[in-house]
Amino acid sequence: MPDEPSAPTTAERVDFAGINALSSRPAGYAVALKCLQVQAEEQERDPNLRSDERVVLHPDAWSWYQGAVGEMAVGQMLAQLGPAWFVRHSVPIGAGTKDVDHLVIGPAGVFAINTKHHAGASVWVGDHILKVNNVNKRHLPSAAGDAQDVTRRLEAKTGFPVPVRPVLAVLGARALKDGRAPQNRPVAVVDALALVSWLQSQPPQLSAAEAAMLKLAAEEPQTWHVDPRAADTYRVMQRFERLVARVGPQTPPLQVSASPKRQPTRRPAAAAPKAIRGSGAKAPVRAIDLLRPWGMVVVAIVGILVFRAFAGQPCTSPTGCLLPPLYLAIKPLLILGIVGLVASALLQNVARLLRRGSPASRKGRRR
Repeated sequence: MPDEPSAPTTAERVDFAGINALSSRPAGYAVALKCLQVQAEEQERDPNLRSDERVVLHPDAWSWYQGAVGEMAVGQMLAQLGPAWFVRHSVPIGAGTKDVDHLVIGPAGVFAINTKHHAGASVWVGDHILKVNNVNKRHLPSAAGDAQDVTRRLEAKTGFPVPVRPVLAVLGARALKDGRAPQNRPVAVVDALALVSWLQSQPPQLSAAEAAMLKLAAEEPQTWHVDPRAADTYRVMQRFERLVARVGPQTPPLQVSASPKRQPTRRPAAAAPKAIRGSGAKAPVRAIDLLRPWGMVVVAIVGILVFRAFAGQPCTSPTGCLLPPLYLAIKPLLILGIVGLVASALLQNVARLLRRGSPASRKGRRR
């Protein structure tokens, strides 16, 4: 009589609950949770942020909100990949709250995709830096770090080398320009609208057996996190969907009322809210704004002094002999030009100070 199969040990048991929890994590889960937490804290400080009809997002919650909406949109796009592709969202890494926005495994290899939602912005990519509206962002090293984390964990699970391609999916940008040479793009920067076609166009890198092993390793929650089942994903996303419905079409908030005891918080570096044009709230007059008009005055005076110095030199050539009479001829115009620049600088500074002290400006500051 054949021996009865022995019961699986603890290490051999398949963690079906953990696999289900990992596979059910929707796109944008981690940032949606953070948005809900930040907004709830701010509503406790300022009840005016919430009414029966709608919710006004606090500036500290706005960037998290935009990030969640962006990841959810990219998640819907990745659903268009065929059955040959394995996709997981908001993959938790380690024991903390860090996650990989989208993990994709397919014939073309393994991709760690980081979504950045920069609606209406101009994005430029260089060899070592990425700029959003000419502001440096750490998107490239962040994406590279995600790929390294995925590589380390999959290699430990499978036992063979696993190259992972870091990808930045930029959503909503007005312009996206990659200034790097085609052969020098360790982090791929792709318009999110073209992400699926870009993935499908990549050359094959994995055999069917390698792809199958990587998918099995990526499905196991122990590959990624100490306890991925701790998150109540469905409840969080239901709450976030209700928030989206109540927020409606809002522009990025400039400022809201807050408790006097509240300490300022630092916004995430990615996708920070932009100021609203025409909102009525004026920024404080800075010293650099008052000094900037005088720069042209200084440049003009230095230029005239240099010209006068050359004109006062001994005449050693026919060209040099033309400088003294030329200087004397245009000297009145140069003086008038300096006077005009000084007057213009004074008027600009007075206008800035008057705008800052106007009733409309004071009303904007009270909001």
